[in-house]
Amino acid sequence: MILKGQFTIGLYTSFSLYIAKVFSSTQALATIGTIIKPVCLSIERIYQLLDMQGENSGKHEYLNRKIESIELNNVDFKYNTSEEYVLKNLSFKISKGKKILIKGENGSGKSTLIKLLIGLYTPTSGKIFYNRLNIERINNKSLRNRIGIVSQNIFLFRGTVLENILYGQTNRNREHVEKLIDQFMLTEYIHRLPRGLDTEISQNTAGVSGGQAQVIAFIRAMLSNKDVIILDEPISNVDAETREIMLRILKSRKTSSILIIISHITKGIDFIDKIIEI
Repeated sequence: MILKGQFTIGLYTSFSLYIAKVFSSTQALATIGTIIKPVCLSIERIYQLLDMQGENSGKHEYLNRKIESIELNNVDFKYNTSEEYVLKNLSFKISKGKKILIKGENGSGKSTLIKLLIGLYTPTSGKIFYNRLNIERINNKSLRNRIGIVSQNIFLFRGTVLENILYGQTNRNREHVEKLIDQFMLTEYIHRLPRGLDTEISQNTAGVSGGQAQVIAFIRAMLSNKDVIILDEPISNVDAETREIMLRILKSRKTSSILIIISHITKGIDFIDKIIEI
């Protein structure tokens, strides 16, 4: 048509430009659904978040005295998306001053039990009592202020070993730390660090070994003098020296707290008062 003079080059150029705009607009309309759906989902989640109640909603009881007992009464737990129960019909009682071993293979629900004890999870059925108070009515902050945990995955903050031990402990200082280390007969062990308590930890556990990080976290938990101390797999993933240190301290230390050791390894743990097997 251009060669015959029926269609000019200018018209062809204009036609090409406009047809491209038509096609691009049509394509945008065709894909608008994939853009709108995530936006609608995000708006829905924002509304869910705004409507969500705080974890202490309806929890008006406070633990104003030392934890004397923990009792689980027919506790079941399963995740919302699962039909299978992680824990089923779990019942036991722990009294002050007792050392308890919670034993079970990997995946048996030991870590889930910890989250139930500190109020991160709510039992599907059954009750958990602290000093005969139902955990469903206990303010979580007042509960967690009385529980110390050394988890499998140790996190250390940027700073010195001393600062990590004292983290969150307003009524403790270097003198208290050194006294506790001396009681645990760990003075020589700590002095092996490049600068002892003043050794710098750059990021998480960088600057100390895995075993040393476990000992630091253990000292931090014991220094806090909590009513309940929970040790999650304290001897499973550490070197032989750290394992012997932990077992020696746990065996020799007299405690007025409740000590809960969660482990699938029982060798060397012959000082406990009760075994609860999941």
